[in-house]
Amino acid sequence: MALQTGLYYPYVHLRDESWAKAAALYWRNLARVVPAGFPVQDRGVIKELNQDSGFLVDTDPRLAVEAVAPAFVEAIQDNAEALRARFAVEDRRFSSRWQSSPRLVPTTRDLTGLYPEEVPAELEDVLKESGLAYRDWRHTVGHQQVSWVVVDPTLAWTYKCAITEELARRTAFAPVTDQLDAYTATGEWTAERITGTLLGSATPTVGREAAQAKMAMMAVKCVLPADLRHVPTDKIVRLRTQYAEEFAAFAAAVEAATADVVGATQEVTDRGAFELHLQGAFDLHLARPLESLRKAMNGLKLDTIFTTLTIKPEVTVPGAGLAWLLGGTATAVGTGIAFAALATRQAAARQRDSLVASSPVGYLLRVEKELKPATVLRRAGRAMARTAGVGI
Repeated sequence: MALQTGLYYPYVHLRDESWAKAAALYWRNLARVVPAGFPVQDRGVIKELNQDSGFLVDTDPRLAVEAVAPAFVEAIQDNAEALRARFAVEDRRFSSRWQSSPRLVPTTRDLTGLYPEEVPAELEDVLKESGLAYRDWRHTVGHQQVSWVVVDPTLAWTYKCAITEELARRTAFAPVTDQLDAYTATGEWTAERITGTLLGSATPTVGREAAQAKMAMMAVKCVLPADLRHVPTDKIVRLRTQYAEEFAAFAAAVEAATADVVGATQEVTDRGAFELHLQGAFDLHLARPLESLRKAMNGLKLDTIFTTLTIKPEVTVPGAGLAWLLGGTATAVGTGIAFAALATRQAAARQRDSLVASSPVGYLLRVEKELKPATVLRRAGRAMARTAGVGI
């Protein structure tokens, strides 16, 4: 059974609406880390995607937080001076703006805030004692004022990744994010790795834990229109429900492809090399089958079927022609021919449906066809074809 739940990080609120639409075309559910008491304020497309579908699942990180906090306490206590030299907040307390969510790659000396329920008391005390954190009430979520543990963005990001990895281990959810470079920020977060990451001495990991999420998003995005923002949310929801069996077959294919590449690269330690293996598996298991399916579908030329059913009167029939020969039955025969043509088109359409349903990438073709921008004339033509039972 393919994994159907992604674990979104590092934020609570999804930041990119186009990314959220793409994610909804693969993940049956998308879990997100929501500490107890956090005031969730979804709006717009995110709210529409979640309405009546249960797409988003709020997951309390309390147990994961309790599991990873001791390693951070150890890392900070053992390296307080070096960490303070890089991430001290006291001298920036009144001169720096700060954000209520961590940034991936800080470009300024701005600070950020962690929600207190994500920071156990012992860890918060150590952070404060080392000059790496302070409490602030300045920022709100929605209309609710919230207390924050204010820290350097790099420290916050590292902590968020550790929580996510532990939560993924406990839930078997697959870490997924809309932050471009975040897929490599996974792995076991020991005190040594925390120290190495914060002080810049850690060896980059290859990102095997997030390989399935990356593979899935590569596959989905290869069939999406250029501007997904203008695709109605209800189309996304309909695709998720109307083609549930093909959706499941595609998810299984992604998981199988990911398992193949991860199993074959256990000894690979170079991130660039691993990315090449991942791309190769994507091409072999998903991109090439999709192209083959496209070619097979194009081989069924439904629009030309009528040309094989035209009537050619014999040249020996006297001048009255075909209408004289058929008499009053001409209309009935013509109607019969039309029904025969329609039946032929329907048979070809069933063959197309069978091809799509039997392919592990059939769901991708459905997405490509359904979301491709179309003219009014093409939309009308597709509506008529579906009414006649010959459109996919």
